[in-house]
Amino acid sequence: MSSTLSGYTSALNRLGKNLAGGGLLFMTGLITVDVILRRLFNAPLIFADEVSGYLLVLVTMLGISYTLQEDAHIQVRMVIDHIAQKKRVILHLVMSAASLVYALILLYFSGQLTWESYHLGAFSPTPSQLPLFPFQLVMPVGCLFFLFQLIIGMIQSISWLRSPSPLPSPEKE
Repeated sequence: MSSTLSGYTSALNRLGKNLAGGGLLFMTGLITVDVILRRLFNAPLIFADEVSGYLLVLVTMLGISYTLQEDAHIQVRMVIDHIAQKKRVILHLVMSAASLVYALILLYFSGQLTWESYHLGAFSPTPSQLPLFPFQLVMPVGCLFFLFQLIIGMIQSISWLRSPSPLPSPEKE
């Protein structure tokens, strides 16, 4: 069951990574076009800053679980590398549990915000008047992806504690 859940989570992480990458490309293009239009024609896009902010949330929220899966979050390796394997795994479990609590709280409140925006038909209070629901939806979706990856990591850590084997050496600097 763990491998099946891990496979589904990896697929969701790849989807999140691809959507985040597409969002980053779109955001870069949008800002580039806005700067060109503003400088050359004195005609900026009125929605560029707003949509770029929404896309930044998309990139962050949908990319966080893939980053966790690849063990690419910022770490103080000079400290972690000198801790015994068993203590390192326990530390990972503690940090994952704390992250799980935080992600659950964020999921609850972002889900509540998204539902209220959908239910009320909320629009941004800007000249563009964009609907908020589609942009806010990436927050709870990203939280779910992150929660799944946290759970997979915790299961792997608990499995290692039950039958320890050497951990792979970190190749990142």
